[in-house]
Amino acid sequence: MIDSGSIRLVGALCGALVLTLGVRAQAAESAAEPAAAKPAQKTTKGASAGPATPPPADSSPKAELKKSNDQLKKVLQKQPAGKRDPRSGEVRKVVGQFLDFEELSRRALARHWDTLTPKQRTDFVNTLRDLVESNYIKQIHGQADYDLKFDKETKEGNESTVTATLTTTSKGKKVNVALEYKLLWKNGHWVIYDVITDEQSLLENYRAEFNKIINKDGFDALLKRMRKKLEEKTE
Repeated sequence: MIDSGSIRLVGALCGALVLTLGVRAQAAESAAEPAAAKPAQKTTKGASAGPATPPPADSSPKAELKKSNDQLKKVLQKQPAGKRDPRSGEVRKVVGQFLDFEELSRRALARHWDTLTPKQRTDFVNTLRDLVESNYIKQIHGQADYDLKFDKETKEGNESTVTATLTTTSKGKKVNVALEYKLLWKNGHWVIYDVITDEQSLLENYRAEFNKIINKDGFDALLKRMRKKLEEKTE
């Protein structure tokens, strides 16, 4: 089993770190959610706006992920250690190349997304983005040493899977973590919408957590908790 510290690192890599908003979302809770709140086996249909456009035969999700990771490293290396700004224009631009925050938000909220007003959707996407970017910088680039190696890719229609290995240090010991990225071809490039490790889907954890809070207290309560979490991280 992978320890919780390693799982947090994995989550940060794809920008889908579980927020822990006062609700502990377990895999069993996710499985118990209504069918409408669970991801379909083929998540492309109905998951993103507009018709699906097939990717070019020579497109490579693995190459795109590697390029984005290398770019982000270079951008952050220009910032002083301990003062790296996850909201800087350069950082947001690079992170946005491999993670579509609207896609992540739509899939995580599932059936609740359709009930939101345009303003609520915008507020949610922006807040989730701020949390994700802050977590990415803290959990990954705050580490003294880490290496991310992309292993192989498989493509099926406009979706793909890229496997990778994260090598880092946890509690003074070297740790190798196997990752499985789920990507979607959207707007001319590949974007991440989920990552799986130790049979745990971060998107499903998000969905279970968000769904439980909304069902109990409503969407506004979820957004309030997210903003409070963001304030805690920026103090």
